[in-house]
Amino acid sequence: MASLQQDPGGNFHVTFRFGGARFKRSLKTKKRRQAQAASFRLEENIALIESGRLELPDGADIPTFLLSDGKLNGKPQTTTLRLGDLLSTYTSSIPSDALEPTTLKTIGLHTRHIVRILGSRKTLHSISTKDLQNYITTRSKEPGINGFVSAGTIRKEIATFGSLWNWALSQNHVTGVFPKRGLMFPKVTEKPPFQTWKQIERQIAVGRLSDAESSELWHSLYLDTTQVDELLEHIRVTAEYPFLYPMCVFAAHTGVRRSEFCRSQIADFDLENRTVVVRERKRARSKRTTRIVPLTPKLTEVMSTWLEEKEQSPHTFPEDHRVVRNRKLQREEGCVQPEEASHHLNQVLSGSKWKTVVLVQRKLEFAVQ
Repeated sequence: MASLQQDPGGNFHVTFRFGGARFKRSLKTKKRRQAQAASFRLEENIALIESGRLELPDGADIPTFLLSDGKLNGKPQTTTLRLGDLLSTYTSSIPSDALEPTTLKTIGLHTRHIVRILGSRKTLHSISTKDLQNYITTRSKEPGINGFVSAGTIRKEIATFGSLWNWALSQNHVTGVFPKRGLMFPKVTEKPPFQTWKQIERQIAVGRLSDAESSELWHSLYLDTTQVDELLEHIRVTAEYPFLYPMCVFAAHTGVRRSEFCRSQIADFDLENRTVVVRERKRARSKRTTRIVPLTPKLTEVMSTWLEEKEQSPHTFPEDHRVVRNRKLQREEGCVQPEEASHHLNQVLSGSKWKTVVLVQRKLEFAVQ
């Protein structure tokens, strides 16, 4: 007959006799109903063994075997995984196209910060809530883009670590849940609302704001239709590479993601019906999806001219060897890379009246308002 006991911490333990020996095992729950259910299953499995309907393997860990309904012969074994090996072990275990290159890049960036602060030789199972709190405190005092590293960035880094931890848990590299309970983060500063160019300039002049404060305001800038047209004309006249102007018109008149228009193909455009099929990679994790976006008359005209002038290629914006800046990028074969597109846009805008837009629109996300 099995009996339940509760320790001072509230966790239930089951005690029972089998084969003349006494056993005690933690049920790892503080809920009485779950503990009672586990105890009933254990008694039932003992009865099955005694009746010959369930066979106990030689050398099996008896409490584990009985509590797992005969599915486990011993306690699950965990491997020692160090922080320094976490990212490489993770990436080598997932399919090559399971995550987007930009997602992997972000995971790598976050993981490198975690390894730098907590130490590459520290094992996963030794990480505690205190370690994570130390990480948060340390990061909050490090320099960021506008002052110190923001609370939002730190939260994202901890969330990335939590995702890697859950993967490690599924692979038996750790046994416990991610120790994030009770963590304290810096306060999040609410972003200013979207504002016009004149509104931002007035606040900077009246408030005598610092460069960092001004930069934060410029991140809330939105351009009206006239300003978007002026900006696009500046790009058309100034751009060294011919792909940049139609690419920016595509972005401004549809609001598609930078990576989406970079990977687009000629077959996606139906200029007669003024639509384009956008190839998505963010809306669903398990499959590639698409959506149909209407084309404005201006965009239809620009794309019609561009598709006639560009070199022969199935890609809308075929890669030009002159724009390749980083050959280590995980590249979409045959098309201009998003990071390269942003770099060349910034080159065109720097030194002009649109230089403040470099900070705001560096991902080519200036949609017509």
